[in-house]
Amino acid sequence: MVKWKFQVKQFQINQKGFTLIEMLLVLTITMITCTMGITVGKKYMDQQLENRFMEQLKADIEMTQALSFQYQSPASLYIYQSLREIHIYSTGYSMEKPLLIRKYPANIVFQSGNMDHVIFTENQTVNRAGTIGFKVNGKRKNLIVYLGEGRVKIDQ
Repeated sequence: MVKWKFQVKQFQINQKGFTLIEMLLVLTITMITCTMGITVGKKYMDQQLENRFMEQLKADIEMTQALSFQYQSPASLYIYQSLREIHIYSTGYSMEKPLLIRKYPANIVFQSGNMDHVIFTENQTVNRAGTIGFKVNGKRKNLIVYLGEGRVKIDQ
């Protein structure tokens, strides 16, 4: 009987493992690292979303101009704030049914400007100059439309 008690005590002394404090410390460090990673990742994802939107908007405007050239008729890009959509029309195709409907992200807010659409004539030039203002992730941006040769610039 005495021998058995001695073996139990020796087993408890030689047992190696983590204490509760060590486990809590490791867990705390892991949580802090994950929180920092998520914060940095969210900022990066927002920036990528903004860049994708800007590139897509430029491509949509170029496509609208290309449609006016292809059909030799006016083509237009409309921004519908209430639907959160961008529509592209061409009179050579159909003005009732859009050629393209593209939804834009919720963090994009179109603001006051003196126009809400861009129309290219059959000569691939813009029929009216103006600006379209919008905010992307809290940053104000302007889409500036110049007369002549369909020049469109995004002022950031």
